[in-house]
Amino acid sequence: MTAVSTPERSPSGSPVDFRNVLGHFPTGVVLITGIADDGSPVGMIVGSFTSVSLDPPLVAFLPTLASQTFKKLRTAGSFCVNVLAADQEDLCRRFAGRAEDKFADVNWSPSPSGAPVLDGSVAFIDCTFDSINDAGDHHIVIGAVQVLEVLRPVAPLLFFQGGYGRFAPMSISAAFDADLIAGVRLAERGRVEFEHLADSLGAECTAMAVISDQMAVTVAAFGASASAARIGERIPLMPPMGELCLAWEDTAAIERWLARAVPSDECTPEQYRGRLATVRDRGWSITMRGSYRDEEVYEALREYSSGCYTPAQERRIREIISRTSSSYAPVSLEPGQSYDVDSVLAPVRDAAGKVRLVLRLSGLPGPASAESIRAWARQLMQTAHSAESLLGTGAK
Repeated sequence: MTAVSTPERSPSGSPVDFRNVLGHFPTGVVLITGIADDGSPVGMIVGSFTSVSLDPPLVAFLPTLASQTFKKLRTAGSFCVNVLAADQEDLCRRFAGRAEDKFADVNWSPSPSGAPVLDGSVAFIDCTFDSINDAGDHHIVIGAVQVLEVLRPVAPLLFFQGGYGRFAPMSISAAFDADLIAGVRLAERGRVEFEHLADSLGAECTAMAVISDQMAVTVAAFGASASAARIGERIPLMPPMGELCLAWEDTAAIERWLARAVPSDECTPEQYRGRLATVRDRGWSITMRGSYRDEEVYEALREYSSGCYTPAQERRIREIISRTSSSYAPVSLEPGQSYDVDSVLAPVRDAAGKVRLVLRLSGLPGPASAESIRAWARQLMQTAHSAESLLGTGAK
């Protein structure tokens, strides 16, 4: 093996080099607060906060030796770590600046120890001073955690390469935007057909493009019903959502879809496979209005579409979506019976049989007879077949 020579590097580098390199590591932003010995509130912005120990619970932050704010803060009997939210950048800049009274017009309440907890913070960690040691040009302040609580589980404020930002999940990418634009162009070719169907039924006809493991609203046509559907709104392809997209897929794709189900989902993988077979045989699907709150599901989908959610929020969103599982269960439409239908869905497939778009009828009158539902499904399927012809993708 031939050794590869590397250029000589300075063991430390200049302070500018040190800051530039370490600036490639993002840090959270917290506001450390306390009540000084003169009874006034004090707060300082810190980007060097970290957990230290679970047992006993210890945290730490590192203020500079020259910090006048910390000299006042250390006169307090305790301190409170406020984890700032992504929408609190202005508040962060205020406390990082030189305002005379930084707490003026700032709403806060006392922590159990009396230190300020600012309204809108993600969480607070109330501590007593455990120790203060010096390292280079900074103090290392160790705090013994007394009380801690999540107040507002939203995306936190981050500091990276000299600027503030927020966390975004890996599912948000430029590739999605490019695929969404392609999906919009695809759906636009069938817009006249979708609008005609919506008008004839006085309902809403939405076209959703299948993009990787998601669907995205690309066209929304309205009849008599109003809707809050937005172009670009995303829906995760996870059980129970996406059955129509997966019904004609291969085993590997179906298994990947099933793996996205949350552990609390009461529907088993075998039951989901049975649902897919029913959809495949019928060629279309229906969802029923469920016992869950529609507003909660819609809010979860809006939050998902925004991309501004944390991993904990994503788990909550997935849990909320899983509650809709019973609404997707296949229903045998019996003559003379009425059904409270939420939506009717049909696929637009390409020449290889792959689902490219999903058409969704919603805002339908109800309860509706089995005959009415079948009539809606026939009209929707006709529209889907027309779209396949317009797109030149007729399924074989």
